[in-house]
Amino acid sequence: EGARARARAVGVAGERVDGNDVFAVDAVAGRLVADIRAGAGPRFLHAITYRIKGHVSVDPATYRDAGEVSAALEEDPLRACEATLLSLGATRVQLDEIVGEAQAEVASAVRAAGAAPWPEPTGAYTDIQDTGAGRWRG
Repeated sequence: EGARARARAVGVAGERVDGNDVFAVDAVAGRLVADIRAGAGPRFLHAITYRIKGHVSVDPATYRDAGEVSAALEEDPLRACEATLLSLGATRVQLDEIVGEAQAEVASAVRAAGAAPWPEPTGAYTDIQDTGAGRWRG
């Protein structure tokens, strides 16, 4: 509730949704986008989910409780979505094609990032929040 309270504090309405339910996320996101397009201003989508892995790719997340992670994996939202789509008439071939397209998109993004030049060091800290630059210190 804290995230939505912060959004409300700056005048942004929003909704909370089960982030593990891709159909619920789609429905709520669709409503919020429709509100925005209708001129209602910005909206906030608070999707509650469970982070399975560490914070970054090199974080093994050994601080996580193994039982908790295993329980979360049992409720994998992608598997749940797949089961629903199959029950609605999607074919395995269609789903495999979607997964292949997503994997190709991610691989392309990783290649592009790897091929991109490093940013100029002088650009560091030029687009960040102003914390007062020490003016608040005694």
